Amino acid sequence: DVAQATDILADIIQNSEISEDAVQRERGTILREMQEVESQVEEVVFDDLHSAAYQKCSLGRTILGPEENIKTITREDIKDYIGTHYTGNRMVVVGTGAVTQEELEKLAGDKFSGVPAEPTTGKKPVKESAIFTGSDIRARYDDYPLAHVTFAFESVGWSHSDSIPLMVMQSLLGSWDTSVSG
Repeated sequence: DVAQATDILADIIQNSEISEDAVQRERGTILREMQEVESQVEEVVFDDLHSAAYQKCSLGRTILGPEENIKTITREDIKDYIGTHYTGNRMVVVGTGAVTQEELEKLAGDKFSGVPAEPTTGKKPVKESAIFTGSDIRARYDDYPLAHVTFAFESVGWSHSDSIPLMVMQSLLGSWDTSVSG
């Protein structure tokens, strides 16, 4: 039911009560997730790749963030983030399947009318350019039984006419692992 799903999303975005207990519970969950991610070789290698390719900008940071931030984030930090970033001009409502454009627009207009147009904190979200930095990083993980290598190249954006041919090339090149060796 699209109307019910829209109602639930709108309620979560506009009416979430973030208790200190919930922050504490989630902190433990995120720290456990971080340990799980750090035990997965591919995750570590790609985190290293992004860190090298996008130095000193948000694309170079892990999704979970630094452990120190997780350990120290407060309810007030989260409320401040929501007040700064949860604005109408930064949100998109998307529907697929059994809903028309008109129905979804009406639902979004009705259900998300309480979302502010501007930050309620008086702060403006930081707009940061993603700057690709050609670089080389060699990280040594002696616990890994095999070497893992990644390469990244600066390329065109999704809307560029060369993006489709580049995706075809990426698919043709594929990836290699020991199960493919002859």
